[in-house]
Amino acid sequence: MVCWVLRWAALVALAGLATGAETLSLVGRVAPPLQRGVAVISAVESPFYVEVPVRNDGFSFRGLKAGAYTLTVMDPTWGVTRRTVQVTPSFADEGGRVRVEIDLERSADGRSRRLRQQGTVSVANLKVSRKARAARRKSKARFARGDEAGGVALLLKAVEISPSFTDAWNELGTIAYKAGRYAEAEERFRKALEHEPLAFAPMVNLGGALLSQNRFDEALSFNLMARSMQPGDALANSQLGMNFFYKGQYQKAREYLLRAKEADPGHFSHPQLFLADIYGKQGKLEEARAELEETLRLHPDSSVAVIAREALRRLEDASLPP
Repeated sequence: MVCWVLRWAALVALAGLATGAETLSLVGRVAPPLQRGVAVISAVESPFYVEVPVRNDGFSFRGLKAGAYTLTVMDPTWGVTRRTVQVTPSFADEGGRVRVEIDLERSADGRSRRLRQQGTVSVANLKVSRKARAARRKSKARFARGDEAGGVALLLKAVEISPSFTDAWNELGTIAYKAGRYAEAEERFRKALEHEPLAFAPMVNLGGALLSQNRFDEALSFNLMARSMQPGDALANSQLGMNFFYKGQYQKAREYLLRAKEADPGHFSHPQLFLADIYGKQGKLEEARAELEETLRLHPDSSVAVIAREALRRLEDASLPP
């Protein structure tokens, strides 16, 4: 069968967005309303990061470059709700506003995890000095202004002051990963885990860095651990699905990729493309077509849409009688 993914690992790293200089706004509503909360967006392809308060049932971000963002709404009682949002022209109104509705996740597991986080401070975190924390806070302001070099310099200063600063190491790894420097990213995620072995973020991120280096056997243990730590997390499920995909275990891959879609249908890892490839290998052409069409609906302005259209073309060719 035709490989619908089309050299997926290489292409996804290059899959940017077809955008101009125009900036857009993201206007969100949450349900049920929050008395107090915070909304955070971080760009999928750059270290851009901004947070704003949630006022009753709403929040807004202005002056955003078109692209894919991870949106996180933090509820002080129940924990976080995370979604991928496409802030691109296809989803914007005439005023350049992209509107999203966020149904807050309020599960017993989420609340239990939130309470554990509030009541537990790691030894590594206790060692982090105020100066290091201040440097990290200043780095976020630099990233929000588009000053990547200044933000990175402040994060490096933070880990120099406090080498056990897990969050700063993880952020440095994430920046390297987004730039395609996977070996550097791996090193920094390992630094984070050296000081806090059960930290979820560097655990799942290290699994991704190893996948990107085609080290599938090494990646599997980290992706299994990350998924066990947060079974409902879209990235953890998607990466575990990818890991099994690359190891040729397609039924297991399908299971976790479907769970990723359930958690976040528009997730930036594009689980639909992997599912389309699996269905194509199994001769399930209608299922493959559905996944590719879903990709186009969810990511119409992304370069991933080019991949999906080419895969659909090949699918149509494969469907023609000899």
